[in-house]
Order: sequence, then structure tokens, then C-alpha cells
Amino acid sequence: MVRLFLCGLLVFGGACLRAETLKSEALAYALSTRYAPNANWASVVELEALADREVSRYWRPAATIQSARAEDALPLVGLHLAIDPGHIGGRWAAYEWRDFAVAEGDFRVREGELVLEVAQRVRAQLQALGAKVTLVRETYEPVNPKPPTDYLERALAELPLPKGASLAELLDHGHAVQFRAIQMAIIEAELVERARLVNEVIQPDALISLHINAAPWPEGEAPRLQLVDSNHVHVLIFGCLSDKELSSPRQQASMLTKLTNGSGEEERLLGRALGAALAETTTLPPSKYWGTNAVLLDPDASTVWARNLLLLRMVECPTVLLEPHVANSKVAYARIQKALATRAEGAKPDSDDILVEYADAVVAGVLGRYRSDFGE
Repeated sequence: MVRLFLCGLLVFGGACLRAETLKSEALAYALSTRYAPNANWASVVELEALADREVSRYWRPAATIQSARAEDALPLVGLHLAIDPGHIGGRWAAYEWRDFAVAEGDFRVREGELVLEVAQRVRAQLQALGAKVTLVRETYEPVNPKPPTDYLERALAELPLPKGASLAELLDHGHAVQFRAIQMAIIEAELVERARLVNEVIQPDALISLHINAAPWPEGEAPRLQLVDSNHVHVLIFGCLSDKELSSPRQQASMLTKLTNGSGEEERLLGRALGAALAETTTLPPSKYWGTNAVLLDPDASTVWARNLLLLRMVECPTVLLEPHVANSKVAYARIQKALATRAEGAKPDSDDILVEYADAVVAGVLGRYRSDFGE
């Protein structure tokens, strides 16, 4: 057990404060600006007790990894990175709402399949640079070992019986229960299992979760899907809990762990490096959140937002979730179709291939954070 008075040296809002002064005032600042800026956190958090909290961590900060690296070593020697290809793909893609094609004859766009290739490309490049890389998922099958049938009872409790007793109504209800049980297994429970694997088995220095964004489909266009014009990029790190989320003991506990184990500053810097690399490589503008479920931490890092997502919350090491491109935008969809056609033909991807570009940007971001000559 390591006693971490907020883990040695942390940075909040660009101001460096030493451990002995990082107590109530700094915690209050972090809660007010990042972790719960729109919530009444003071009603659930005891600052003095939190400042003296003892925590342990399995991951190492970038500075520790860099200082242990020999001068003549490869640039990422000593780094253990986990890559999470978001979602699953394959036969599960439709249940994830991550499976579509706009026109007859188009290739199906399945996010889980696209990002798995990106993850494999990232792994190969990072390993060549000296890093150890573990993929959380290697196939188009769930990591969660429990089948959907294990969630039928919960699905039944969530979806009450229809008021009518016609055969059509009962069949519709049965299909709805089946669909919900599958979603419970491959979405909520899947994320919990991935977080457990990272925390208990893989124990990396950081986790990068790969995704491709999507926009709501324009209303009134059914049955034909219409592509959107908007295309952008952003990255997410943990933060921005609401009052309702803070009322959950589990979410409170996760927040306090992340707040006090030092992961917040590490993931902010990693997120900034990855966001800058993605923006430069893709030339996409930064995304924007207009509601209260996310907060921009630094105007100079306009791609990095703090948001309370399950994986970001539950994984104890620095975790960054990437969302480049809008898959159902006119530009991104055309590029994805071209990439899928190239693979169907067995041809070598072009230099401007959207998945190759994505992988190269991730590698550039990791180098930007963990190579020995990194600096703010």
C-alpha cells in the first residue's frame, strides 16, 4: 500500500502544487472544475478525509516509465499499454446499434470490426517501438463470459408483460425481452467485465479505448437513411458527474478512487496528446457538447472533454476514449466504404486509408506522451 497524498505531484488547471499542499483546497478545485462541476458534490464528499486517504495503484506515471528507460532504448520501452477496441461487431453489431448501410450493395459499417483492425495496427507499431501492448478484445465475440440467457430474468423484470394477451403482443414481448437480455450481456455487463480485466488481470500503465463517432439520423427520412454533413473528432476522459450519478455509492467510490490515485492528470495529458495527434492527422474540427453531461477542461486542448462513461469511471489507470470521425457523415462514410472495398479485394490499403490514418494518429499520440523527450 502506497500512501498517496494525491500521488506526489499533480497538476490541476496548469498550476503545479506539491503533495503536502494538495489537500482540501485542491480537491475542491478538481471537483468543482472537472469531476462534478454541475453537481452539489459538497453534500457527499468529505474533503479532509479524502485528502488523507490511502490508495494503491498498479500503473506507473509517464515520468516513472521514462526515467527507467535507457538512453539508447527504443522510444517506448517500459510502457505497458492496453488497447480496447470498442463494441464487438460481427453477429452482435445489430444489438449494439452499430450496424448500418445506406444503399443497397454498400458494405455494412460495423464499428466493432473497424476499430479492431485499428487496434491490431496500433499494437504492431507500438510493439516495434518497444512497448508492451495488450488488446482487451481480439475477436468479434464478447469478453463477458456470461451468455445472454443469464440476463433473461433481469430483462423480464425490466419489461412488464403487455396489457393485452394476443399472440402478436406476446410474441412482440418475447422478442423485446430477448433483445434486452442480449444488450445487457454485450453492452453493460461487457463493459464491466472489460474494466475488471484491465484492473485485475492486464494492469497496464494506461488504457486507450478506440471508437468511431456517429450522429443521430435526420428525422423523417425513413426508411432510407440519409448521411449527415457534420464530421469531427474528440477524446473523452473521466469526469462531469451529475447529482443523480453522485447519489450512487458505486459511482461515488469510483470517482474518489480516480480523484485520489493520480490517474486524472495522467489521462488529461495522454488525452491531450492523442487529441492533438488525431486533429492534426485527420484535419477534423473538434466536437462540441452543448449540454451539461461533459466539460471542456482546457481551451487550448479543444478536443478533450471530461464525461462520466462507465468504462472511464471503472478503469483505475489513466483511460482515454477516442471518437474520431462521424461514421454516418458523407465524408467518413465514403472513406469507410473505400476502406472496406479495398479489404474485400485483398488489396493493400492506400496511404490515406481511414483506418490506417486512425492507427497512425494513435501511435503519434502515444509517442507524444511517453517518449523520453516528451514535455508539456
